Amino acid sequence: MATVTLNFPDLVKLIGRDVTLDQVRTDLFELGLETEDVQGDEVTFEVTSDRADLLCEEGIALMLRAFYGIRTGLTIPAIRKSDYRLIVNREVEQVRPYVTGAIVRNVRFTDESIKSLMHLQEKLHGTFGRKRKKGAIGVHDLSAIKGKTIHYRAVPGDSVRFVPLQSDVEMTLADVLTKHPKGVDYRYVLEDKKLMPIIVDDEAIFSFPPIINSKRTEVSIDTTDLLIELTGEDLRTIDYMLNIVLYSLDMRGAEIYGIDVVYPDRTIRRPDFGVRTLSVDVTYVNNMLGLELTAAQIKSLLERMGFGVSEATGDYVIAGIPPYRSDILHRRDVVDDVGRAYGYNNINPTYPNTPSVGALTADSRLAGAARDIMVGLGLQDTLNFVLIGRDEVSTKMNIPAVDDLVEVANPYAEQYNVVRPSILPSLLIVLSNNLHREYPQNIFEIGKTARIDPQENTGVKEEDRIACALCYAKAGYNEVKSKLQSLCLNFGKLEGLRTIAADHPSYIPGRCAEIRIGDRTVGIIGELNPVVLKRWGIEMPVAAFEMEMSALK
Repeated sequence: MATVTLNFPDLVKLIGRDVTLDQVRTDLFELGLETEDVQGDEVTFEVTSDRADLLCEEGIALMLRAFYGIRTGLTIPAIRKSDYRLIVNREVEQVRPYVTGAIVRNVRFTDESIKSLMHLQEKLHGTFGRKRKKGAIGVHDLSAIKGKTIHYRAVPGDSVRFVPLQSDVEMTLADVLTKHPKGVDYRYVLEDKKLMPIIVDDEAIFSFPPIINSKRTEVSIDTTDLLIELTGEDLRTIDYMLNIVLYSLDMRGAEIYGIDVVYPDRTIRRPDFGVRTLSVDVTYVNNMLGLELTAAQIKSLLERMGFGVSEATGDYVIAGIPPYRSDILHRRDVVDDVGRAYGYNNINPTYPNTPSVGALTADSRLAGAARDIMVGLGLQDTLNFVLIGRDEVSTKMNIPAVDDLVEVANPYAEQYNVVRPSILPSLLIVLSNNLHREYPQNIFEIGKTARIDPQENTGVKEEDRIACALCYAKAGYNEVKSKLQSLCLNFGKLEGLRTIAADHPSYIPGRCAEIRIGDRTVGIIGELNPVVLKRWGIEMPVAAFEMEMSALK
């Protein structure tokens, strides 16, 4: 959960209707935002991580304007033409491959609006942008930028000097990463890169993404024209982040101008306010919500949630998704918004026909017991996505090809295009994202994995597995085996436990073994191959094991 603090009088102006604080608090609670604190005119709400568009008061005002019927349906800001071009050099592909942006003119900043923009920028960095790793925003005074052709490049860290924000001292890029507070905070994003990304105009560098901007293009309350640039690892993510920022500025009357982003193999026009559509059956909506709504009623409710509806027949509606709603992935997400507009408190609860008593399954109890034991052994529990990138389970693990992966047909991003066949890559993601933290870093996870298996009825074999990774200077085979033995001891499996020497490309030859319990091979244990560690950017030794949870039954 993230929080957003807004100025209530400013919110009322943006809504365009006199509303009381109590009414707004009640309505926002119905829409999924809970009030956390009220201090005078400052109100703090909790926002769920899926609604990044609500991390500013402009986004909340836009939602309430539709909900109150002031302006229902899709809101699509006008995009005016400009002569600005952003040229992407090929060398950034291995550093930070994607960039997007827009020009914004006739901005009229107030104390509240400039504060809201800066807060939105940081909230998006911390949530949607994954602490600037997946996406980061730069906001610049357009009047300070020379020329209309901007270049996104990658250069050695000691080849360029500039004066960063919050400093009067000229520094190299490498100096910024070690001496500037923002550089120290976010250098982990670039620590394994040989080149550093920069954005330059006709004069010099004005942005060192995702770390800090140049002081030359600093934005003040007197700034009227802006360049918004975003860089990141996933184009779709930074496009959504850009749209959220632009919608917030549009709510305050600014004008948006497009920019051509010129990649080596294509040119794209940004921003992209294209509208995705989803067809939703009326019967499906009513079955999900337990209501008897008509297509016309569903259309009206969706328009109160900011959707456009291009067609509403007796059988289905076609919903147009707002360009800032990254959370709408499936028709059930549309149904959820229908329910919010209708009011979940207005739905009469009914008892199920067959009463039952809830209880944990045997597998859940087993996982809970194993989790308690691992925590007791001094390891930290982690929770990672079941979806992962193909490269992370093959190339980075030193495995030439993995043929039995469960692939996602329509992945949200390249980082999530397959279901993980093993938990260990997920743990290595955690370790690679925490290079700047103290050691030892001893972690584990209990979770789902899946592989293609024609012998299964579904064609996919799904397993609960447990994996452990020890990462510190003296991490080795003996240390991780002691964790495995302690785990098995607590489940009465120590007597049947054996480790048999084996070879695996992810592990050091001679420092790897199969885990057997009884006559069955249930996992693998060993010290990770230096090739694997290098590909993940991990400089400390890592010893790990992974095994089937069913072996502990």
